[in-house]
Amino acid sequence: VVQILVMFGMMLTSVMNAIYAENVLGIPKQQWGLTFIPLLLTMVVASLPVGKMVDKVGRKIPMILGLAIFGAATLIFVFGNLVTVMIAMSLFALGQLLVMAAVMALSTDLIDPKNRGKVVGFRNFVGYIFSGLGMLMGGVLYVGFFPQLPFLVTFGLMIPGLLITIFLIHEIKKESV
Repeated sequence: VVQILVMFGMMLTSVMNAIYAENVLGIPKQQWGLTFIPLLLTMVVASLPVGKMVDKVGRKIPMILGLAIFGAATLIFVFGNLVTVMIAMSLFALGQLLVMAAVMALSTDLIDPKNRGKVVGFRNFVGYIFSGLGMLMGGVLYVGFFPQLPFLVTFGLMIPGLLITIFLIHEIKKESV
């Protein structure tokens, strides 16, 4: 559920990030590509440390941290300029890495190996449906109401994600070898 909330939230805004950046934040088209440099660098540099962190501290803390970072990045983006949007993109990458690595590890912990393919396939199927709905709904909210609304809804979705993670997700006790 947390993964689907994150995917849906990301898709609410992803199809119009560049349009929003140009029309609302005043970032020229020619500079939009610069905002992806910190995102990609963060993903490259942080991937292995985040994976190690998930193995070392468990799944819950990285999920909570990732959701909080993702929420903060959304607010930084929506009220940003070129520099703060670049920071937000880096934070989006870090938040996504934390949540997705923890969700994948948690799935591995909880799902019997013979059923993992089916469960991952079903989770992806549902996730992609919600992603498509998020893209459609993001456009409707952006055009039909006001441009910041998809971002604010995305931020709002992090709250139930955090509550689910805090209260319903428990660490698996590892058996000693």
